[in-house]
Amino acid sequence: MKAKDISNLYLFCQSVECGGFAAASLQTHISAPTLSRAVASLEEKLGEKLVHRNAKQFQLTTAGDEYYHRFASLFSQLNDEWTQLSNSQPVLTGEIRVSCPEPFADHFLQKLAIEFMELHPEITITIHFSAGTERFFDEQIDLAIVTSPPHATHLVQRQLFESPLILAAAPSYIEKHGMPENAEELISHRLLSGNNLPYWELNVGGRSIRIPYQPKYAISSLRLNIDATLAGAGICMMPKASFERYAEKGDLVQVLPDVDCPTGKAYLVWADRKLIASRVVAFRDMIFDRFGQTAEFLAAVSSDKNE
Repeated sequence: MKAKDISNLYLFCQSVECGGFAAASLQTHISAPTLSRAVASLEEKLGEKLVHRNAKQFQLTTAGDEYYHRFASLFSQLNDEWTQLSNSQPVLTGEIRVSCPEPFADHFLQKLAIEFMELHPEITITIHFSAGTERFFDEQIDLAIVTSPPHATHLVQRQLFESPLILAAAPSYIEKHGMPENAEELISHRLLSGNNLPYWELNVGGRSIRIPYQPKYAISSLRLNIDATLAGAGICMMPKASFERYAEKGDLVQVLPDVDCPTGKAYLVWADRKLIASRVVAFRDMIFDRFGQTAEFLAAVSSDKNE
């Protein structure tokens, strides 16, 4: 097997993992036409078609699927060996691109990034505000913090924390609109949202209930959602740790305490089977090492920084 064939096979695996030539181009820094020619050359060498492709589709053939699963693991193993070697190098250099919801940067990630850059002066860090991984490869993201696990098979996820959620409202809202007596009555109330979920999935006495809703007010910020709840705008689903600091002062009351809400979770995400730079590995490990005290973090996220 010639070196050119190995290179073409690697580029084929990268294109599969990224879901197409355009996304793989951003990841490998090789133009999409060059990637396409590499795969075509590999197909000619093997005498088999590996990919059905057009402007809107990138789909593996049966042969392509077999070649990918046979060789991708070998490149992954090579990547692991390379990472272990590169991690032993004394100086970390280059850029790390991270995406996360704004509260994570505001109360956690920025402080950690500054500390990491102090330890490694040749490192630069760029943080983008995003709640998902839809543009992970388009924006060349190295690490992403998300609150919903990604479904892309080429992304690795590891849970950072989980926190129980409860329903809460301000006394002023309850006085004006009344306290719902059961989960079904939530449909007629003003609900607040920090995401684009089509429903709330609740559990009542072991029975699962989905409450569809069009939020009265929606904003992708936990702190601002809680501020809106405190102002009497509606009922919000929030972390228990955030609720308790306001409930102690009588500013919030729990709604339907016998109803079980889903558990809130956060994940750290990175790309699978790619050459992960040692600087990214080091920052990723620092996040895992430092990310503790979930209750204190959530309380900080939900508070006004000017308090």
